[in-house]
Amino acid sequence: MKPYALVCVDIVHDAVDRLFHYAVPEAFQHIIAVGMRVRVPFGNRNKPIDGYVIDLTVAADLDINPSKIKSIDSLYEDYPVFSQEMLALARWMQDKYYTTLANCLRCILPPGLSKKPKFLALTPQIPAESQSPAPAAHARERVAQSEVQSSPLQEDWEQDLQDLTEEQQVAVECIYKRLEAGDRQPILIHGVTGSGKTEVYLRAIAKVMEMGKQAVMLVPEIALTPQMVSAFTERFGDAAAVTHSRLTAKERLTQWQKARMGQVSVMIGPRSAVFAPFDRLGIIIIDEEHEHTYRSENSPKFDTREVAIKRGELNGTLVVMGSATPSLETYYRADSKDDFALLTMSNRVNGMFPEVNIVDMRRELASGNTSIFGQVFQDAMAENLAQGRQIILFLNRRGHSSFVSCRRCGHVMGCDYCRVNLTYHKAGSEPYARDELLCHYCGKTAEIPPICPGCQSPFIRYFGVGTQKVEEEVAKLFPDTVALRMDMDTTRRKHGHAKILSAFRKGEAQILIGTQMIAKGLDFPNVTLVGIVAADLSLFSGDFRAAEHTFQLLTQVSGRAGRAGQSGRVFIQTYNPEHYSIALAKQADYGAFYAHELSLRRTMSYPPFSHVFMILFTGPDERALIMALHKLLAVMKYCNKKGMFEMLGPAPAFVSRVKKQFRWKLLVKGTQEEILKQFVLYCLGKLKENDPLKGIVINLTLDPMSME
Repeated sequence: MKPYALVCVDIVHDAVDRLFHYAVPEAFQHIIAVGMRVRVPFGNRNKPIDGYVIDLTVAADLDINPSKIKSIDSLYEDYPVFSQEMLALARWMQDKYYTTLANCLRCILPPGLSKKPKFLALTPQIPAESQSPAPAAHARERVAQSEVQSSPLQEDWEQDLQDLTEEQQVAVECIYKRLEAGDRQPILIHGVTGSGKTEVYLRAIAKVMEMGKQAVMLVPEIALTPQMVSAFTERFGDAAAVTHSRLTAKERLTQWQKARMGQVSVMIGPRSAVFAPFDRLGIIIIDEEHEHTYRSENSPKFDTREVAIKRGELNGTLVVMGSATPSLETYYRADSKDDFALLTMSNRVNGMFPEVNIVDMRRELASGNTSIFGQVFQDAMAENLAQGRQIILFLNRRGHSSFVSCRRCGHVMGCDYCRVNLTYHKAGSEPYARDELLCHYCGKTAEIPPICPGCQSPFIRYFGVGTQKVEEEVAKLFPDTVALRMDMDTTRRKHGHAKILSAFRKGEAQILIGTQMIAKGLDFPNVTLVGIVAADLSLFSGDFRAAEHTFQLLTQVSGRAGRAGQSGRVFIQTYNPEHYSIALAKQADYGAFYAHELSLRRTMSYPPFSHVFMILFTGPDERALIMALHKLLAVMKYCNKKGMFEMLGPAPAFVSRVKKQFRWKLLVKGTQEEILKQFVLYCLGKLKENDPLKGIVINLTLDPMSME
């Protein structure tokens, strides 16, 4: 019978979020397969558009007139770009993240694929050399390649584990047993910084490869990729590949093709690596699982951890997550023993924890010290450098000064397009050729005014501290010392992260100054002193997760000190030394922090005891946004007759205007995720029936990592 393809057209719009029947031309009938990219005529004007074959059917299954069905114009490849597993994953993401199937498929599809169809329907026959081998042949080819590149472990477990610490042995043996028994309950490794989690990951992946399977290794930051790649290529050679957004589209496609053809067995990378096209995936490892970068900020707003776990369910893959500071929600699921298994590694491999000191900057100021460094910390830096040791300085704010203000009238230089202060970036510090003010949201630049625009006084001054200013202060204090700065400004160019980290590892610089990208995962044996310049920056963001983020950040940064055979010291500078997140970070006491924070969350009914749905409206007319959200609130109150949900707002977003677009939000809390999601979507649908919301963009996020 004549075959037909059910095609998802590549249009991200609810109105066309369904499958369309297309006839398969005779020239394609021997090659067409589920998961292929196609070119099809669409709409009244038969505009050529891309699509994806989701299923195949025959004429007997049709309930429409075959004469009205259009035909596929052309094919892009002679192989499917989506496996059945990936199509099922996309379907799940479509429902989970309330978006279109096309949007999910775009997310999974690698960049760099050809935009020109390879095979046209008018062609009477596909050339023999272009025809795809039978699926079984493909599978045999990939298995053979994997076997050649696999790195088998010794069969004797005791011999293989003898050079590990006791806690590493327990973790590795647990993973081995689960892999061999086919037990796919996700595992959380709660291991302190320096406890040797990376070695556990390496052993687990080696075991997977011995079993003839493949592995995905996820890292949260591009900055961590060079170090992780180095560790994995030393162990697995060319069987390990890397992908991330700083590669060109062509380079990323090359890595994707290697994975698809089984030419590599390990894929390392940030969020997008979870979609690596392995067909014998044995394990997915998520390092630093607590990191917010695992949550996509663009639609679909997927959580990499959730996607990895679902992929594990679809094909029997073991998911292993690791962190010294797991997210509260993840640890709660492991602590309850219901969802995740919990492995604990509470000791460092070298047996030494760094000495952590709190510097009360209020006392420093009272004693007359107006420097950005406390006196005791300055002395420690001088001593460390004299001993030939290296230092890491952390400040999660780039630029020179946070804002520029008039000391007479108080006017602050702000962005014309966003409701934020302009940040001062100083000339001569990469990549700035001149002094300028920069908006970190829209990128707008402005010259520094010689006089105040408000009162015309000349008393323009700079306030606040950024990484450039730290770099400047270090140069004044230690003029003979080489310092490197690692932030978004200095790592814009390709391989920027790798070059800076390589130079620091080689000892070409004694001090590394950086933002969040240096806060976790990095391992430098000669770093024995770490300084956190301003521990309070993330503490008062107005987010219910602020204390958790602060504790995680301080603990992770502190963990960079004393990781080899030398003891380390950490100095945390703060104006709030009594805050529990800072006091417990000093002790690296995750258990105490977890208990304290969990109690607060239970009292306030926040995750993990509820789910929060954030509805963000953006548009050029602020009054229209507020009115629309109040209408939505009225609909929700009417539909919430049983009182299952709690509404908070409307209120302006933390940054209430970006690129001339105002931003207002409404939060809805509920205990059951699916019911909450359906409630919000139903109420939005009812609102749209009476109000087209013209000019308003709706942004929906379930359990956001930050409250905007």
